[in-house]
Amino acid sequence: DPSYGSGKPCLDTGHAAIWVSIFYDWGRDRLSDTEAEAIRHALVHKALQPIAEIIESITPYHNFTAVIGTGLGIGGIALLGEEPHASAWLDLAIRRLRLNMDAQGADGGAMEGPGYGTYAGNQIADMLWALGGIGRANELADHPYLKGLPQYCISLLDPGTRLQPCFGDGGPTLGFVHPMLVLALQGNRDAAWYCQTTRQLVLDTPRRFLLLDPKRIRPRRPRDNPSRCFTDIGYAILRDHFNPDSAFIAFKAGPPKAVIGHNHYDHNSFVLRYGPVWLAWDPGYRSYFDPPQRKYCVSTFGHNSIVLDLDDAYLASTKLPDLGHDQVALNQGRIKAFFAGDAVDYVCGDAAATYGEKDGEPILERFDRHMLFIKPDIVVIHDVLAAPVPHRFSAMLHGGNGAAVRIEDNEVRLLGRGATLRAYVFSPRGISFRHGLYPHSANRGPYVAASTRAAKATSITTVLIPERNMRLLPNPGFEQGLSGWSIRTTPEDAPHHVADQEIFHSGKASGRVDGSGYYYTGRIPAHPGTTIGFTWYARATATGGNAVIYYWRQGKAFRHTSGPDIAADKQWHAYECHGTIPPGTEEVSLALNYFGKGQAWFDDVAVQLDDRGQEVQPRQVVVTPIGEGARGVRIEEDGKTHVILFARLESPAPVEVSGHRLESGAAMAWTCFDGKTETAFTTDADPLLLDHAPLQAAAGVWQVRDDRK
Repeated sequence: DPSYGSGKPCLDTGHAAIWVSIFYDWGRDRLSDTEAEAIRHALVHKALQPIAEIIESITPYHNFTAVIGTGLGIGGIALLGEEPHASAWLDLAIRRLRLNMDAQGADGGAMEGPGYGTYAGNQIADMLWALGGIGRANELADHPYLKGLPQYCISLLDPGTRLQPCFGDGGPTLGFVHPMLVLALQGNRDAAWYCQTTRQLVLDTPRRFLLLDPKRIRPRRPRDNPSRCFTDIGYAILRDHFNPDSAFIAFKAGPPKAVIGHNHYDHNSFVLRYGPVWLAWDPGYRSYFDPPQRKYCVSTFGHNSIVLDLDDAYLASTKLPDLGHDQVALNQGRIKAFFAGDAVDYVCGDAAATYGEKDGEPILERFDRHMLFIKPDIVVIHDVLAAPVPHRFSAMLHGGNGAAVRIEDNEVRLLGRGATLRAYVFSPRGISFRHGLYPHSANRGPYVAASTRAAKATSITTVLIPERNMRLLPNPGFEQGLSGWSIRTTPEDAPHHVADQEIFHSGKASGRVDGSGYYYTGRIPAHPGTTIGFTWYARATATGGNAVIYYWRQGKAFRHTSGPDIAADKQWHAYECHGTIPPGTEEVSLALNYFGKGQAWFDDVAVQLDDRGQEVQPRQVVVTPIGEGARGVRIEEDGKTHVILFARLESPAPVEVSGHRLESGAAMAWTCFDGKTETAFTTDADPLLLDHAPLQAAAGVWQVRDDRK
């Protein structure tokens, strides 16, 4: 590809090699000798020989290795017996693909996550398939990375959305379906369950028609607790077993050593899904062409972690990363403790080293983030922070596209589509809030910064309480700008989308399209056979506007209902569109389109869904800090009182709660007063004492444990 600047093989070379090789292998008996020679010559000189010349210089962990390695290997298989170098090329490809798998997490998982990791994994699956055709599948299939892949995939699979969280460049995705299908066909029952759960055992593509043999696939629900950490890649998953109605949390601290190109500065960050929506999220894939948006996507500010000395100058700068504010290392974070239990999960990440040094002195001496998941739906985060010089520490919290922010006293509410996240934030150095939409990033969701006063050392305690709501359209009248709406993002069309605060039907704003563009609502979960209706107001200066209801399955729109055209009239008119949800539908969205020679405005969009059920009542929860949050927190709900204690840096001290004396020297300790159980969880060897007597330890397994406080 000359556009690479060097004429070297690229990703496209690998893909072309795979499919030209398959065509040649399958169609050889239909080709004349002249045709076959032309294809062989092209395959050798335009793909296989150039790949063989450079593949040794490619970083092994990278998806590039998997793509061109598979092209080289399948090409070698296709030309066995006809090309003298074919066998050597095949051996080289197998060796490089094994090196790729060697470079993944030693304790499981893909270094590039479910996004790019899947891209690489799917190529390896095709190589396994091809090697099976010549009786050499074991030369890759015996690799430990593949043997551990089902456990990794199942752990990351959110039971609510059937998607996997991906930190860095990416977003929620369904990953590794091709290698999991191959493993299922080899008899792996966990892989078969994964394929069944993610609806991969359907003959709806040529690949599956050729691959699937129902007699060889025997699904069985996994027996192990799916809460798990993968320290080499820096992922940890906290979840309530296979309960789709609970919270699902993914945590990131690492890799400790490997530097991965598609990673972000996001150590000690997390994402949280509840109900139908990711309530706490990060901005996802970086922008390569818009510096402010690139900063928001990649910097620590854009993730649910800690930023130092956040001020207007920092927000205005596009420097990435910004030493003294952001993390500056893609590695050096680490998960130093992880507990998977029946009642609670716990993870501790250490990210101090990721902030770098200035004048030979570390920016941060300590940033331990302790996260406790009280199943099914309470999360407590305790950040312990220390530095050589005073800083204002800001705990960041990001909502997804379409979320709205409400702040009262120390309570933050991120209102998403169908669910709300309530966050209570405390610190002995006080907390002040700022929130908004970052420039050029309105479609990525709002941020909230909870900031302390300047200090050398302090702590921040955050309690997260998710709950359901009936909010299907988070920003129906464009009052929060374009948040909640997906726009046409091509470089020539993105500027055509404007939140107009001068022309509107009601409220203070409308959504305007100048010439070409569209607004898509978020995707609304819906059941086949029910009806859905949308209403809205619109006006336009010229023809070119219309609306479409799209029906989605597995992330793809497979059917639609056309709505009315928008009249060329400067007066506002009411419009509506209704449809019956077809079989197979998982989600529905409305598209408001305009492609004309003028402008169009949209406002006051509403949705009617006939299976919404009863109104959801807000949770009655009382959150009370202990010692301004530095010593602990008490959470009361439905007759239960959860007490979480944190160790004081100088010495442990007892706490009086609900008429009882509680004490522990552990970094974090938990118990629940509910009249039934008297168990406790502590992060290290110090037990939790109730009225001087140690409580029984909660059931669970320490997968990683570092007793250093």
